[in-house]
Amino acid sequence: MAISDTIPAVPVYTITIASSGAAMVDGVDVTAPGTDHQAARLAVLAEVRIKAAMYGRPVRATVKDVDGTSLPLIVDVDGTTTALAHPHPVPATDARAAAPADPRTLTVAAWQAVSDPENARTPETAELLTEAAEQLAAAGADRTETLRAIRNAHTVWHHSRDQDPETARELAPRLLDLLQDSHPRRTADVIAWVTSHT
Repeated sequence: MAISDTIPAVPVYTITIASSGAAMVDGVDVTAPGTDHQAARLAVLAEVRIKAAMYGRPVRATVKDVDGTSLPLIVDVDGTTTALAHPHPVPATDARAAAPADPRTLTVAAWQAVSDPENARTPETAELLTEAAEQLAAAGADRTETLRAIRNAHTVWHHSRDQDPETARELAPRLLDLLQDSHPRRTADVIAWVTSHT
């Protein structure tokens, strides 16, 4: 059985990469015009990896490239991409996307992200951990696990913010919402960095 046979037909994320370097996932900008084509491709795949982590499983994506070609892919939680030799299946009309992962799966995905030495301090991992912490908080997950995810999100954000200041600025308000009053030192760190970079 091929890997693609075990993955639900939905969701399928549409990745568009323009010749200008602008890249989108489902119509949402991920990179700005002027981005190197390879960097744009890596950025959108990282974005879909985050979505896979939120489901706790691989997801489907279709890359629409500058030359007009369409490439169906499977993107796994660890960032592994598998190109398919055939199009994605057409879902039944009543098909629904599976709900995002439950808190336990989110906790595992967050732990895996922090444990991966290659990705532990990247802006993409900071975003993944921030989303995981938000989902855990919204789901009323175990407070200890949620606080750990929040601390990890801030730590990775802190170490990756100079690599990608734009992403760091976008994540800062979300981190502040998560940190609230229970992490004054971390809150002060976010505020100080944002203030010095505006």
